[in-house]
Amino acid sequence: MNSLLQRYTAGMARYVATAAEAPLLDIEELGRLAITDDISLDEIAGLHEGAALALTDQGVPINEPEIIRRMSACLSALMVSAAVAYRTKIDLLEQHRQQERDRTERDRQRLETLGQFVGSVAHELNNLLQPVRGMTEIMLADLPGKPPERADLEVVEACAIQAVGVIQGILAYVRRETIAPQSLAFGDAVATACTFIRPMLREPFEVAIRDQDTKVLALQGELTQILLNLLQNAVQAGATRMRVEVDRIDGDWAGGAGVRAWMRLRVVDDGQGMSAAVAAHAFDPYFTTKATGQGTGLGLAIVRSIVVGWSGDLRLQSEPGRGTTVTLLLPVFAG
Repeated sequence: MNSLLQRYTAGMARYVATAAEAPLLDIEELGRLAITDDISLDEIAGLHEGAALALTDQGVPINEPEIIRRMSACLSALMVSAAVAYRTKIDLLEQHRQQERDRTERDRQRLETLGQFVGSVAHELNNLLQPVRGMTEIMLADLPGKPPERADLEVVEACAIQAVGVIQGILAYVRRETIAPQSLAFGDAVATACTFIRPMLREPFEVAIRDQDTKVLALQGELTQILLNLLQNAVQAGATRMRVEVDRIDGDWAGGAGVRAWMRLRVVDDGQGMSAAVAAHAFDPYFTTKATGQGTGLGLAIVRSIVVGWSGDLRLQSEPGRGTTVTLLLPVFAG
């Protein structure tokens, strides 16, 4: 502000002394610079008073009519240029805001359309799975005893049931629906999910369950969906070693008020890992680093939505070249 005052005083002194056009052009430029520096119009107008006092101190007779006219011309040049610059700035800001609103609306429409598409695909898959389940149940009912074929059919039935659970989770996420969780022995539920997932992955993984019986509120199908998603992500990230761990921990680990006992599920891999910037957005809907057509960016967002619905907490630790650890914390259910 002091610099602008000095420049305005100098410009006004030159114009008062010479009535040349150049000082007025310099003053107009000062008005534009002041707006660029976010100085208010009131503060800009205050420069004139300061400059008039400075000229008085220099012995300029500012009360003479011609001097008053020239000083007024300087004030007009300053304020007109500042007002025009201010109006231009406001117009540009409004244009930028409108562009942001347009972009947000396009993104909203895109996400809504994609959500409808995902919901439609999941619904169709659910319809296709119904006859698989029904015919498998009929075939099992027609097989008395324990013939070898029965074990294969039971695997098919279990896979169909799990797949329906996964699809229902996707539909619930897309439709913003919630399904009430149930009391589950968490360790047993994780073991069941891993048994279902193991044939579906090209890489083996270890399972370490240190607590079998402690209960949480969750859903078996959604738990399977979570583990399948995390393990598939690890494989896609180049992991050759993966480990699923379940244990019980005590303490306010997840920031839950009054909660002191948690069941912890960790999925650890030695894949390529993520940068801090990527990890910060890993759970955002539709965020993906995969090539077009290779990922929707919904997987981890659905995982997070499920865990939050269970009153749990989800955390991610990752470094490039050092793998990734995803930790799920669920409060112990005492009921």
